[in-house]
Amino acid sequence: MSKEEILKAHIEYVNWLDELTNLNEMKGNTPYKEGKWSPNEIVMHLAEWDRFTLEERIPFMKEGAILETFPNFEVFNAKAAARANEQTFAETLAYAKQQRQAIMEQLQQIDEVEWDKIFNIGEHEVTIRNYFVDFIEHDLHHKNQIA
Repeated sequence: MSKEEILKAHIEYVNWLDELTNLNEMKGNTPYKEGKWSPNEIVMHLAEWDRFTLEERIPFMKEGAILETFPNFEVFNAKAAARANEQTFAETLAYAKQQRQAIMEQLQQIDEVEWDKIFNIGEHEVTIRNYFVDFIEHDLHHKNQIA
């Protein structure tokens, strides 16, 4: 994927968040399937990974850098779900939109020649491009749960 395609996918994500404003609070806080997360929890999960990426990844995605491995997924995701349950679905949507727009702004600042330079997350070699291709796949997985 090109930088432009990745940014376009982020715009589509923000548009999807806007579409979710059509869900009322009750539907936004009802699990999409028994034993699963609600749309509110799913969106907060995505928003918290956006926040993590803004704070702990993008500033350090430099050639040769060695970034810490990801935090414990279960603990991180449980905290995100708990946070969702402390606020309205509308508040979660606004927060998620703010986080993703901040990512888009950061990515627009990074020259495309930097997108294929290798850095490490733990033991794994990564580039900005493949990090965000995976990111978009993660978005699609969760969007399909709500759709």
